[in-house]
Amino acid sequence: MKLNKDFNIAILIILICFYHASIQNGLEKIFSETYFNYTEVKRPLIKCSSCLDGKQLGCIGMPSGHAETITILSSLFYLYNFIPLWLCLILILIFSGQRIASNMHTLPQVAVGISFGYMYVFLYHHFNFSIYSFLIVLSLGLILALLCIYKLDKQIKGPIPNWVDLKMKDAIKSKQNCPIYSKIGTIYSNAIIQNRTFVTWEQLEKYLDTIIERIRHSGRNYHAIVGIKTGGAIISDYISLKLGIPNYKVKLSRSEYNCNKKSINVINDIVKKRMFNDLETFTVCEGIDESLEGKNIILIDELVSSGKTMTETYKYLKNEKLVGDIYTATISLYKRVYKGDINIDYVLPETVLIWPWGYDN
Repeated sequence: MKLNKDFNIAILIILICFYHASIQNGLEKIFSETYFNYTEVKRPLIKCSSCLDGKQLGCIGMPSGHAETITILSSLFYLYNFIPLWLCLILILIFSGQRIASNMHTLPQVAVGISFGYMYVFLYHHFNFSIYSFLIVLSLGLILALLCIYKLDKQIKGPIPNWVDLKMKDAIKSKQNCPIYSKIGTIYSNAIIQNRTFVTWEQLEKYLDTIIERIRHSGRNYHAIVGIKTGGAIISDYISLKLGIPNYKVKLSRSEYNCNKKSINVINDIVKKRMFNDLETFTVCEGIDESLEGKNIILIDELVSSGKTMTETYKYLKNEKLVGDIYTATISLYKRVYKGDINIDYVLPETVLIWPWGYDN
């Protein structure tokens, strides 16, 4: 009987550590990214000093997830008599020291990770793994997510740049005002996949400037730009203005939605596209009336994951509008999902999981 009980406790401790490593620590890092200066919470890695990689959640080291997890694991194993105290302390010292020696974390980041680990150990042990201990930990995670949403909402709902087409501002506000459950789901999803949480208008302009420079150095003259609604149609305004070329917008709809559908279930979108890589068929709802025959076109969307939307638009421009060369570009390319045949120029090899630049409503 005691053997079974010990085995169950050991499995429970391992599951707790898995949760903290995969979700809770991610929420803590998003909170650090949102409320503190990046230079104070970033990892001491050379790649994390790059301006383009500067806001990738994987570069946030505060608090150290490894130090937090090993503290929880070894301390609970000690408290429930699986290992002696000396082994518990040595494990924490070795794993934490390795993170500092390998330049993955700074000493303060490791210290905070250990402190957080002991806080969670106290909760679990004090309530003897009762439902209350888990509810408290889950509540702490939810509070962190809500605090991040509160801060990000204030930044996101700031002034919209003058270069944005007035016709697109309602769409932007609609994206900004997506339901609270979508925002919470976005924060938790990002805690798991460890990608960028938020892109400011200023950062967005820098990314677009990068694409513009690549277009200028491509050695080809482009006659117009086409933005895919909604996100791509917003950022196409900027490139159109900078290059002095006409700007067109197209809208596609998934087969199970009609063209007047205003919203898509974000959680359903995450499950189908990210977990099952479900590629759906699309219909062109809003096309282009003007003739583009023989013209070289820039095609842009703000986010490409499966590549289905970009591919369908590419085919529309080639087969129906009879355009010449097409330069395909995006801010964010989710490389782990993208399986398309089109060569896409991109700035960020990751998904930006945040409103208004995340999932297209």
